[in-house]
Parts: sequence; structure tokens; C-alpha cells
Amino acid sequence: MRFFTLSAVFFLISFNILAQILDDSTKQVYGPKTVKYRLEKDILKNFDTQYSPDTLLDKFYKTDILNERNWLYQDLGNIGTSSKSILFEEQTDPATKLGFNTFNLYAPNPANFRYYNTRSPYTNLFYMQGSFGHTRLDFTHSQNVNPRLNFTLNISKYNSSKQIDATNSEQKLVDHWNYDLSTNYLSKNKKYTLLATFYHFNHKQIEQGGILVKDSLSIDIKDLRSNYRRFYDSQFTDGVYNNERLNNVHVYQQMMLRSGFQVFHTLDYEHQKYTFVDPVFAENSLQASYNIDIVSLASDSLIQNFTFGVLSNKVGFKGRYRGFNYLLHARQRFYRLDNKFSERFTTKLKSETFLGGSLGYYFKDSSNFLNADAEFSASLKNFLLNAKLSFKGLEGTFYQSVIPVALFYDNFDNGVLSWNNNFKGLSTTHINAGYNLRFKSISFRPEIANTLLGNYVYLDQKLKPVQTETVINITNLILNVGINKAKFRATNQFILNIQNAKEIYKLPTLINYTHLESNFTYAKVLKIYFGADVFFKSKYTADAYSPLLNQFYLQDDFKVWGVATVDPYISFQINKVRLAFKLIHANQGFRYQGFYTSPYYLAMPRSFVLKVDWPIFD
Repeated sequence: MRFFTLSAVFFLISFNILAQILDDSTKQVYGPKTVKYRLEKDILKNFDTQYSPDTLLDKFYKTDILNERNWLYQDLGNIGTSSKSILFEEQTDPATKLGFNTFNLYAPNPANFRYYNTRSPYTNLFYMQGSFGHTRLDFTHSQNVNPRLNFTLNISKYNSSKQIDATNSEQKLVDHWNYDLSTNYLSKNKKYTLLATFYHFNHKQIEQGGILVKDSLSIDIKDLRSNYRRFYDSQFTDGVYNNERLNNVHVYQQMMLRSGFQVFHTLDYEHQKYTFVDPVFAENSLQASYNIDIVSLASDSLIQNFTFGVLSNKVGFKGRYRGFNYLLHARQRFYRLDNKFSERFTTKLKSETFLGGSLGYYFKDSSNFLNADAEFSASLKNFLLNAKLSFKGLEGTFYQSVIPVALFYDNFDNGVLSWNNNFKGLSTTHINAGYNLRFKSISFRPEIANTLLGNYVYLDQKLKPVQTETVINITNLILNVGINKAKFRATNQFILNIQNAKEIYKLPTLINYTHLESNFTYAKVLKIYFGADVFFKSKYTADAYSPLLNQFYLQDDFKVWGVATVDPYISFQINKVRLAFKLIHANQGFRYQGFYTSPYYLAMPRSFVLKVDWPIFD
């Protein structure tokens, strides 16, 4: 009820604003063009690129990061839940990792932090509310102290609600919040640049274990009931959760010594804390979701609490010479793993040393380029190479790496599961090529990608790490087609996955994403967009999820997806305020009352979502 009340209020306010501004001729002094921001990756590559805040309606209707990335991930069906990529994703660091990655999609990335330069105070308010309990509130405030010094604060808070075993939408499933405080400074002579950010990330996921199987109620997709909260129970009792907290200090600085030549320094300190709690483990451990043998612990509860600290220090020099961008650096990295509840899953302070660099040539039109980045460990045992080409419509990538196995897979103990391995480094080779074609309003992009995974490590059906002896070969055939006209546009992405290890590396054979959109003008000034997203994955035996480990593991029986979901929307902009209304899974009940995104985890049922974004420039 509260959701529909809020929606009605926003709707009335929107048209009240419209009535006031239709004849408004007030001169706008400050706006998107007076607010600029830069990215560290551009500065590092010697680009003076400046961006303005996004005020367009394109893709504004998308309600979460999985939608934004065309749902090329596997998750637990609800916003903010544990996820993993379905297709290959490039690594950016050949160093040793901890190996807990299922919340990574929701964590901030220092490479994407915006360093603002504002002529007036800039504030952005974002609010999203869903009829099934999902809420999100984002706040940004940026202000220059003087023309060369800026401070910015970002805060993001969102949560999603339980869809099974809940009496109302107030019972949280995911509770997330993060904030960051950043500053950037440019000296008066423009030779010294400083970028610095502190951010905090806190992501808590209540673990339900998926749907509880009952003899009296089938959970087969063709027998699903529409009211999940009423008919389905979770496998676990209340109180089970996984939580990740992350604090990071990131500093980048550079000094220009002479024209085209700079020295730079990057400092990173990161402290991660992982917590798992099951207050009634003795009871919950009997459920299928844990997938373990009967164990006897001294206490009825099970608690895990460990921290991973990393200090990274990088120094180097860079510049431009006859159209080439070059960079050379050295990096020293220290890491340590501490565990309050198990001495076996710990790592004393260790160090890693890397040497690396990049070389790129950018043509005068800046859209055509060739760039290569590389980093090698001092022992030459581990390395990462990433080369990209863009030339007259042809785009290509060559990626190769040997990266240490994550600490989790080599040595782990939580009192229930344990192992001690000595796995080889993970070897990856990835090649991707695509060609952009355009004929009037029609665009066409065929693409092919091939990935070779050597020494691949996975969790088997018994939650034990296994390393393959043979190379996994994965080929992705991708076709992107689009049409773009003044009143209508459509895009379609079709992916065919071919591989030689279907029993180990689980992929849907077919993935398809379709987007349709049209628009019309109301009252001669208000352009309204309406359309729909259609997502489809062919049926496949996706990896199961282990709440005990917060990891995905191999299973062979439970099939997910095999159906399409349709998400219609409407969006418009009144002055600077963007609004969108979206109906998630609108086709629920047309064939099935739902579908699974992971074994025993249902996708979101039909729900209504409101989005509002309001930038303030003075």
C-alpha cells in the first residue's frame, strides 16, 4: 500500500512541475555543462577527457546492475544477491586473491570513481521503490573549495525483501550500503595532480537456503503458485547470514617533470571482513542446501569471521612520444589473512612484486587505437597481458594470464569443511573479434570469442575444490542487431555458447536479450518513452549455491530458466528530473508462475518499480 501511495504522490508532483515549467523562460545559469568529472584511468593514459553527469533517459529505466549488463550473470533471483558471471570476464590484477567474489558486482570500483570539478555546488538525489519491498536511495554532493580543489561525498543505501517464507515486504533479504569521500587537486601550474578516495562497503545477505521441498507441494516450474510468500517456505530458520565489509583508501598522484613526461604513484590499502553466522546450525545443517554430511559441533551455532588486508604501492613514469602513450611501473604488494575461529585458514604477511607497463597508439580521430597492458611478477611465474585494437569498425581483444589460485581454494577450514591443496596457477587465453557495420538506421555487429581455461578450479558436487588437467575450450558466437529511428528503436543480442566441458563448466546454450522502445510527445514539450526488455536463457543445469561457503558449486540435476521474462517500462523527463515506471516479469502466469535463476532460487515475481533522479546544480 505504501508503494502505491508513494507512486501516486510522485506522479502528481511530476505533472504539477510540468504545469509550472511549460512556459518557464527563466535563464539557466548552472546545469550539466557546468559540472565536469574525470576518471583516473583517463588521467593515467594521458587523456584530458571530461564528462558531464548523465541526464539522458537512455537505459535509465533499468532497475539493477544485472539488468544493465543484460543479465549475463547468475544470481539468486533477487536484487543484490550472490552472483557470478556467465561469460568470460577479464582480470585486471595477476596478484593473489582471497577468492570470495559473489558480492563483487555490488562493490565500488576505484577505477570508476568520479573526480568532479564544479562551478557551483552539485547535488544528485536518486530514489527507487518496488512493490515487493525493494528500495534504494543514492545521494551525491560535490563542491569546489576553489577552482583547483574539490570534495565529493557519495552515499548509496538499498535493500531487497524476502520473496518466500515472509509475511510482508518489510522482511529484508539483502541490506546494503556504501559511501565514499573523495577529493581531487590540481596545482596552479597544472603540473601536480592528486586524486584520493576513502570508501566503505557493507553488504549483508540473509541466507534462506532456497525453497524447502515438501511432498505435499511440487516446486516444479510447471506447478509453481503465484504467491510465493504464502505457499513456499525457506530451508533455513531465521538468523543465517553472510556479510562482507570493506574499507579502502586509494590515492593517486602524478607530477609533470617536463612536457609529455610524468612520474606517478598509487597507494591502496584495503581491509575486507567476512562473517558467516548460523545460530542454529545443528538444525539447519540437515537441510539439502548445506549439502554436507552430518557433523557434530561443540556448539549448536556456527560462526566464521576472517579478515583479509592488502597494501599495494605502485610507482612509475609515463608520457607521450610521437603519438604513443607509454607507461612503466613497479608495484609492491603485501597481504595477510587472519581468522578468529580457525588457525588453519590463515596466511602470515606475504609480499609480491610486479613490473608492468602499457603502450598505446591513438589515431588523430581518437576512435581508432591499439593498446597493450602487461604486468609480470618478479619471478615471472604469474603475468597478465591485455591488448585491444579498434580500427575502422574492427574491434579485437587478446588477453592472456597466469594467476595464482585464490587462497580459499588452496587452504580452507571453517570447522565443517576443510582442505589443503597445492594447485597450479590458473591459465587463461581469451580472443575476441567483432566488426561494426551500419546501413542508414540499421546497425549490425557479428562477434566471436574464444576462451581457453587451463588448470581451471571449481567446487565439485561435494563442495570440494578440484583442478582440471585438460584445457576447457569455450566459444561464444554473438550477433548484435539494431535499428534506430526518431520514433522507434530496437536492439537484439543473441549469444550461442559452444564448449567441450559441459559437465564441469555450466553455460546456457542460448542467451537472448531484446529491447524495444518507442516515444511520443505530450503537450508539445514532454517526450515520453515506452518499451520493454525481454530476457531469455535456454534451460541448463546451473551451478548450485552454498550459503555455508558463499560460493557456487557443481550440480547435475536441477535445471533453471528455459523461459523468457518481459519487463515493460515508461520513462520521461520533466526539466532536470528523470522518472521511470517499470513492471518486472510482467508475463508471470502466461505460461508459468515463475522460473529459477539458480537451483531452488526463484526469480522475482511480477512487481512494479518507480525510479526518480533529481540533479541540483546550484
